[in-house]
Amino acid sequence: MTNNLLGSLIGLIGIVLALVTHMMVKDLTYDVDFLMILFGRFVFSLPLLFIFAIIARKTNFFKINNWFYVLLRSAFGLTTMLLVFLSLQLIPIGLVTALAQSSAIFVTILAPIFLGEKIGIRRWIAVLVGLFGVYLMTNPIGIINGTSDLSPLGLTMATISALSHAGLALILRKLGKTEHPTTTALIHNCITSFFVVSGIIIFGSSIIGQKGTFGSELLFEPNYFLNILLLLGFIGSFVQYFMTTSYKYADATILVTLRYIAIPLAGIFGFVIWNEIPSQNQIIGGIFILTSCLFITLREMKIN
Repeated sequence: MTNNLLGSLIGLIGIVLALVTHMMVKDLTYDVDFLMILFGRFVFSLPLLFIFAIIARKTNFFKINNWFYVLLRSAFGLTTMLLVFLSLQLIPIGLVTALAQSSAIFVTILAPIFLGEKIGIRRWIAVLVGLFGVYLMTNPIGIINGTSDLSPLGLTMATISALSHAGLALILRKLGKTEHPTTTALIHNCITSFFVVSGIIIFGSSIIGQKGTFGSELLFEPNYFLNILLLLGFIGSFVQYFMTTSYKYADATILVTLRYIAIPLAGIFGFVIWNEIPSQNQIIGGIFILTSCLFITLREMKIN
């Protein structure tokens, strides 16, 4: 087996597991308070992330060269995750995934401003195509006229998540030159866990998102849903491990383009599990977004 094939398989497993965590978050809606879902995703992932970081870096597992960008990465990462998870509670998973993956479009728009990168005419055309796809999927005219059957709040949060993910991508480009990914992932989860636990202690577990049947009492009266939260954290830690490990073997060009497979997969799972049927405009918009992001990514890799 070649390194590219091995890395692609590892990366694909990471992509599928990430989609599985999104499906678990969506399925837990109305059963578990939103902050408790975040508690499971981040706090319960910490033990394995500590192990992965220690294995990778030994005694330097917590060593950071640029704390400002690491903290900024955590801020953007937490914002992106919050917006994606909240939007999953309100709109179909396929729609959330397509809008979230459109971040490549916004990275292209922001790169000249923050990184000083030059963008050619073909990539700007791809940006316009992608933005038109976002327009078709969100249907802002339908929202204004009151004819859309989708949650305006859910659509707004999913779209903003693409912007925050674009900011995260720009920060990760800088961090990749100075920091080890396992350490930044560990610190990101530690910071997020701190805010989640603090929020639950101060405000309660139902302060944000959909209120569920179970809240923080899950930790003291274990039941089926606590096991699901433990599993969510366990899978979440492996998502980051597989994503990091895949880059040790496969070319970045292959791995970055692989992630767009999440768009059709999310649509299929949404239909099978929740009977979510996308509209014609959503399908066409998704195709525009997928085509635009693939072109932008491949073009950028070719230039680099």
